Amino acid sequence: MSKEAAVLDRAVFDEFADLFDRDEIRDVIKEWHADVSRALQAIEDARRRDDPAEVACVAHRTAGGGLALGATSLAAVCDGLRELAESGAAVTADDIERVRRAAEAAHRALEDAAGV
Repeated sequence: MSKEAAVLDRAVFDEFADLFDRDEIRDVIKEWHADVSRALQAIEDARRRDDPAEVACVAHRTAGGGLALGATSLAAVCDGLRELAESGAAVTADDIERVRRAAEAAHRALEDAAGV
């Protein structure tokens, strides 16, 4: 579903993180993680309702949010989910689990990069 991508584009993250002090970037990462968790729930709910347009929309937004912080692997997996939903193919729980795993890997990488 997705192409290989680095979990974190460190140059993008470092540029973004330079806008904040250590406590602020910790809070930004925490809020980003909460947003991604809500997005995953929204994607799952849309899948259960058989609403591929909503799956695609939320996946697209989640990819963009990930790219802003340098979470390239998550963005790639979300883009793959968006493409799948837009193609008319069924989105499965396994497809969403791939996004969940990518989100958790990105979260760990962001925290490591921020030193929090």
